Amino acid sequence: MGQQSGQQMQSGMSGQGSNLSERELLQLALNEAKYTAAAVNTFALESTNDTLRRDYLTILGDVHSQEKQIFDLMQQKGYYNVKNASPQEISQVQSKFSQGQ
Repeated sequence: MGQQSGQQMQSGMSGQGSNLSERELLQLALNEAKYTAAAVNTFALESTNDTLRRDYLTILGDVHSQEKQIFDLMQQKGYYNVKNASPQEISQVQSKFSQGQ
């Protein structure tokens, strides 16, 4: 039984049966980084020990850096296109939020 489990594990790790594209893998990595950032942020906010809080904040910075690298790679490959806002659109949003205060 141990040998069979090992063979199944090797087969799964070799990618057989998995047809994810590069884009899908990068999207999964980006989603995981976002999830991790949210979790670590919660840990930092709820930490009562200052040393532990600092450690969590360091980890959070690392996760944000990794997330940015994945995002930049996706943009470079054309997988994640972002439309830049025009100065007029930025002005409209600024006006909207400054009126609410």
